[in-house]
Amino acid sequence: MGALSGLRVLDCTHVIAGAYCSLILADLGADVIKIEPPAGESTRGMRGAGGGFRAFDYVNRNKRTIALDLGAEAGADAVRRLAGTADVFVENYRPGAMDRMGLGYDRLSAINPKLVYCSVSGFGLDGPYRERGGFDLVTQAMSGIMSFVGEAGSDKPCSTAVPISDLNAGAFAAVGVLAALQSRHATGRGQHVETSLLESALAYTIWETGMYLSTGEVAGRNGARHRLAAPYEPLKTADGHVVVGVNSQRLWKRFCEALDEPGLADEPGFDTPAARVRNRDALEARLEAVLARDTTANWLPKFEAVGVPAGPLNNIAQAWDDPQIKARGLLGEADGRRFVKTPIKLHETPVALTRGPGEVGQHTREVLAEAGYSPEEIEGLVATGAAATERKEVPA
Repeated sequence: MGALSGLRVLDCTHVIAGAYCSLILADLGADVIKIEPPAGESTRGMRGAGGGFRAFDYVNRNKRTIALDLGAEAGADAVRRLAGTADVFVENYRPGAMDRMGLGYDRLSAINPKLVYCSVSGFGLDGPYRERGGFDLVTQAMSGIMSFVGEAGSDKPCSTAVPISDLNAGAFAAVGVLAALQSRHATGRGQHVETSLLESALAYTIWETGMYLSTGEVAGRNGARHRLAAPYEPLKTADGHVVVGVNSQRLWKRFCEALDEPGLADEPGFDTPAARVRNRDALEARLEAVLARDTTANWLPKFEAVGVPAGPLNNIAQAWDDPQIKARGLLGEADGRRFVKTPIKLHETPVALTRGPGEVGQHTREVLAEAGYSPEEIEGLVATGAAATERKEVPA
């Protein structure tokens, strides 16, 4: 039994942000029902070059899937009937779109006052940009993140590579949903929860925004270096890189001991934290000359022995082969496939994978029957195109 067992979530989302919110809730035990158009959600068509990877699957496993045409009154009415007994409704359409279909917060909360209604949008439900569509890359740029990601001295914009605006928005939305559910215990009423991609990106600019608010300094590109400490970066070794985190004078002295260069700790220009940040180019050259004497695998135990935080620079295959990652059990299996689980450890009610990604309309009949539809009514919805049942592929 998961921590959220007994909760029903209607997932009326597309692409990543909203789907990631409901994925977290599903991993925690909620019964998540994914509602998508009869033609299938757009990310079903987003595949890797070889066709073996489908983006949809990795944010929609652990959910049941139904297919409804929300533009048809009968399809929208089916969602309203489902909302009558749901605990949470998650959507990430542009503001106003759900209202036009009769599926906005006011309409659904009138049907079910206990419903927690979560909206994830590009820019929020108010403000001058409320009606704009929001994409991860666009909000990374607008939040300032792309202005300080990349190599020092470069003028080429660079993203974080992972969709940080989308994933942060989904995670913050899930936190908001859980908070609203807790509030419902006290008040008996649900509420409207919302977040946006732009705000979720900005919320992660902790140091850069802090610097600006405190000093007026606008952050620039710094590569993989820390803004406030050195050495705190990847450094070349004889066969690759080692990443070290030396953020105090105590760790600096230990680091120099591990390098078998104790005199470096008190050398002018490197003897204080501020001096090391100020002279970090020269510091990097000195350290890499020493580190070139041995391999990454040989340096790591030396740093560990003196308590200096360090690690190898892994690619994604090496990361998943790491013994610590294996020991933590972050990969789970469902329907013969492996997926990344939500990284929350609840020791009494653990995260679990119970099902792989569903095909379009795979659970339409099952879910509508639970909502009180008769077999004849279900077939009527299918016949008119307001609902669809399972089919294997979306046309290219």
